[in-house]
Amino acid sequence: MNIAIKTAAVCGVGALLIGVVAGRGNSAPPPPSVPVPYDQSGFIRSISTAKTAYKAATNQLAAGGARNSRKQAICNVLQGQSATGWIGKIAQLSSNGDGKGVISIELAPDVHVATWNNALSDMGSRTLIEPTSSLFKSLAGMKRGDMVKFSGSFTSSDVDCVREQSVTLDGSMTDPVFTMRFSSVAKL
Repeated sequence: MNIAIKTAAVCGVGALLIGVVAGRGNSAPPPPSVPVPYDQSGFIRSISTAKTAYKAATNQLAAGGARNSRKQAICNVLQGQSATGWIGKIAQLSSNGDGKGVISIELAPDVHVATWNNALSDMGSRTLIEPTSSLFKSLAGMKRGDMVKFSGSFTSSDVDCVREQSVTLDGSMTDPVFTMRFSSVAKL
């Protein structure tokens, strides 16, 4: 066989294996057709680095330290605690008992930004989407799995820099959902 053909075959198989190993069966969003903003990449990297440190921690004290390190990294990346032109995949799109919009967007495997899903948790955050808003009307034409470009603002937190919705430390570090008040969501 020609050496160029062999090289191409090996590269193709290698790329396939890397994709299978890196994905480990998770439903990662497909690569977007538009570049991911720098601050979004830094945000995801901060969370991934802290998750690795948390899982490698030899005790709960060290595990708690990983969360504090993540807080510092997130604060350094998110100047102004907002997201502009970020890219993700709709993971949940529904409404609460009052008919207000609820959305969760996956940024990477096990990393989401979302509204609250009930009025009680949302008190003070105002993340639920009003049915009369143009954002609600726009979201009504979308579905789970759609790739989107979105903007919004995070809710502040003394624990994580930006509010994270998990009840436990383990949930916060391994499958975080960060609270966001969305200002726009557009299908890609």
